[in-house]
Amino acid sequence: MRQQFCDATMEAIGETSFPDDSRSQSLCPDSLTGWAHLHKAIIVMVMGSLMCAAGGLLFLLQSLGATEAPRSVASACLSIGLMFVVMGLVWIPILKEKQRRKGYSQGT
Repeated sequence: MRQQFCDATMEAIGETSFPDDSRSQSLCPDSLTGWAHLHKAIIVMVMGSLMCAAGGLLFLLQSLGATEAPRSVASACLSIGLMFVVMGLVWIPILKEKQRRKGYSQGT
């Protein structure tokens, strides 16, 4: 998918993708800027948020007496979900710094 996107971008600007063409190879990493390199961290944060919401819902249902689930299940969902959210929040600045250093090493 990524290679097709890069090839389509190069064809649109009139370049070919030969193996020894260093100028066309440098166009591909720059074309996927923005949030593309953060997708794993965002997925981790979304999954953690969903797990926190499930734990909160279990606590709410237990307090209303609608379920017989043990309190430890709700506590585990909340704590594991919070751990994933924090891990994603810490991972994002690390990935941004890595992307910045990669840009400096490539000379852009």
